Amino acid sequence: MEFPRYIAHRGLHGTGVPENSLAAFELAAQRGFAIELDVRFTADRKMVVFHDADARRMCGFDIKIADTSYADLKKLRLAESRERVPLLTEVLKLIRGRVMLFIELKESPAVPDAEKRLAHLLKKYKGAFAVQSFDPFTLLRLREADPSIIRGQLVSTYSGDKKLLRTAAATKTVWRAISKPQYLAWDLRSVSLDAAFAAADIGAHFITWTANNEQLIEAAEVFSGSIIFENIPQSYFADKCGGADA
Repeated sequence: MEFPRYIAHRGLHGTGVPENSLAAFELAAQRGFAIELDVRFTADRKMVVFHDADARRMCGFDIKIADTSYADLKKLRLAESRERVPLLTEVLKLIRGRVMLFIELKESPAVPDAEKRLAHLLKKYKGAFAVQSFDPFTLLRLREADPSIIRGQLVSTYSGDKKLLRTAAATKTVWRAISKPQYLAWDLRSVSLDAAFAAADIGAHFITWTANNEQLIEAAEVFSGSIIFENIPQSYFADKCGGADA
């Protein structure tokens, strides 16, 4: 498949337009950018688009998404805007295949069939999409649920969080034996040219994230097949092949 060059991190968000909101996704689609987003399960097993495990940063409430029903969650507003936490089904209906979606499936220990549920939902979607995760076993279960889904191994060795899993996810042995990804999505804070060569060695597309200033995106342009970005002025993309209109 052909991967897009530029991918808007949690949509095109900024002043008055919160991340992972329908407004951010619509703005990205209008300007021709692929979209990266995050999926979590609520207490009643609804798939919502939300990055954090709790609602403190984005909604100002100290509640966990996995412990909250969607009926209660949808009452909250994102970053003091009019936008609310969307369902994944709402995002799919909004985008309608206009741009490619990169869906990160977050940890869902209380939903053992999370990959099957996501695969079942996406089977009905007509647009281009991929599913990515830091957990190689999530990608293994996803492949078992539907081998036709494009899979991406997220990689970051920058943080000490979950070090064992993150280290394993950065190795060719795991890629070849467990996750078998069609692309690697590598944290710019821990990326190297060796990482790009490793992707080429297994025949995987190479994506880097998250370029949040012009210096980073210019550096990423050199060795990235695709770049996940945020906070980049639209003027930067005006003369880029495969970019969006300013």
